[in-house]
Amino acid sequence: MRSARPLALLAVLASLGSGCATPARSGLRRLAPGELEDRLASRAASYVGEKGPFRSAGERFADDCSGFTAAVYAAEGIPLRQLSARAAPRETSGVAAAYQAARSYGVVFGGGGEWPRPGDLVFFHDTYDRNRNGAVDDAFTHLGVVERVDAGTVTFVHRGGHAVARGVLTLDRADQPSDGDGRPLNSTLRAPRPRLAGEPVLAGQLFQGFGRIEPARIPEDLFH
Repeated sequence: MRSARPLALLAVLASLGSGCATPARSGLRRLAPGELEDRLASRAASYVGEKGPFRSAGERFADDCSGFTAAVYAAEGIPLRQLSARAAPRETSGVAAAYQAARSYGVVFGGGGEWPRPGDLVFFHDTYDRNRNGAVDDAFTHLGVVERVDAGTVTFVHRGGHAVARGVLTLDRADQPSDGDGRPLNSTLRAPRPRLAGEPVLAGQLFQGFGRIEPARIPEDLFH
């Protein structure tokens, strides 16, 4: 009969490994006001130009927008992937699950004059035809991490079509890709198709909302 001791040892090592992937919440609480926001934004920016799969805090994350965002958050001690699974256990869209996580363990907002902070999540609808029915009717298809807000334009970092990249979003000029001086206002997030002429393709047109995870609301057991 095989000894149970090696199996027990493996279980202990596995539990230690999973515990090391996410720092204790006490570490987040020791950060100065605004420090976590800046760390999340800087971490996201550090991935620009990279392709996945992404590795962070001892974990592997998929090469897509949800995996990128979860990797950024994990690196700074926020277990976004676990929060998403807990908030929306039956959800098949990683973007929709992240939105539910922000709603359950933080706040979601947008379009009412409240500006996001660096490190906040930004969500979009209809960035591609997820259900492949040829119509613009796909909710929660893309997300990114806010880097900064300047003169009404939000710069965000996301896993774009080729690699991690920066995008811009200007809600009060949602239908304009740039201003008269050529300054980018809204990035193209959906490839235009001739047979659906006039479909929304710009970040401002596809914007759904912002989300913010509040560390104090994260269940304590996710840090062990």
